[in-house]
Amino acid sequence: MRATPETLVVARRPPRAAAVLAAVLSAACWGSATVMSKSVLNHMPPMTLVTVQLAASVCVLWVAVLLLRLRVRLDRPTRKASLSGLLEPGLAYTFGIIGLALTTASNSALIGAAEPIFILLLAWLILKERIGAPMLMLAATATVGLLLVVAPDASGLPGRGSLFGDLLVLAGTLFAAFYVIATRRLVLSIDPLPLSALQQSAGLTWTLGVLVIALGLGLTRLGLEGVTFGVLALAAASGIIQYALAFWFYLFALQRLPANVAAFYLTLIPVFGVGAAFVFLGEALTLLQWLGAVCVIVSVGAISRVGGD
Repeated sequence: MRATPETLVVARRPPRAAAVLAAVLSAACWGSATVMSKSVLNHMPPMTLVTVQLAASVCVLWVAVLLLRLRVRLDRPTRKASLSGLLEPGLAYTFGIIGLALTTASNSALIGAAEPIFILLLAWLILKERIGAPMLMLAATATVGLLLVVAPDASGLPGRGSLFGDLLVLAGTLFAAFYVIATRRLVLSIDPLPLSALQQSAGLTWTLGVLVIALGLGLTRLGLEGVTFGVLALAAASGIIQYALAFWFYLFALQRLPANVAAFYLTLIPVFGVGAAFVFLGEALTLLQWLGAVCVIVSVGAISRVGGD
């Protein structure tokens, strides 16, 4: 296909098996990076961590674009495509981080687990992607599995989360869902790698602006004093995994999979997160979490067969 002023790097439609693998890998990156971020949050404030993570991710993505000699036009369509990065990681992560600071971790996990359902509904309303009875049944099964995975955290807390914090987390989750819908059409004509670089550059610009304003108003602190090189390296590594690799894999998957099918693979994120915590942090898994993980994995495996192109 010949490049036009309306396209950046023409995307090639990948095989379905490659798209499925990429979707699973994106969930693995997001889930494992959560464990890494949890460790770094003991040493620096949330907004500082997000900024460091995004900066590292953007650098890696643009270096990859240069090494692969992918041409990126800096015209109006390019700028318009990059604006989707304001939805996620920009607005989604900003609202999510602030909301998490105001509410409980279990409330945030439960609300965030609804993202695949939001994507399913938005894909039906906006993209006109069909939702059949089998897909609805699998969505219900995956949702039950998600609730079982996060249930132990919720049961151990008194439930004193802030309503305002919950609403902020909900807003962040909705922004993330709209990002998937907006990007589904972009990846059909733009290669995932430069698109990821453009989106995250826009997201980093937004995050830097929010951080500067928060510092000026005294709402947060930079918190880098006394931070060792090892902690900064871990923060950068978590950003590369959580943003550069995860978004790259997910955009690659969206080239082939409908948004409502790709959304199901997001249900694997807490499964990988709990698994990584079990392996690296020694956090024990309950019987409910094992059962929930099985429900999610079975649902995702089934949707890989019944989901259309």
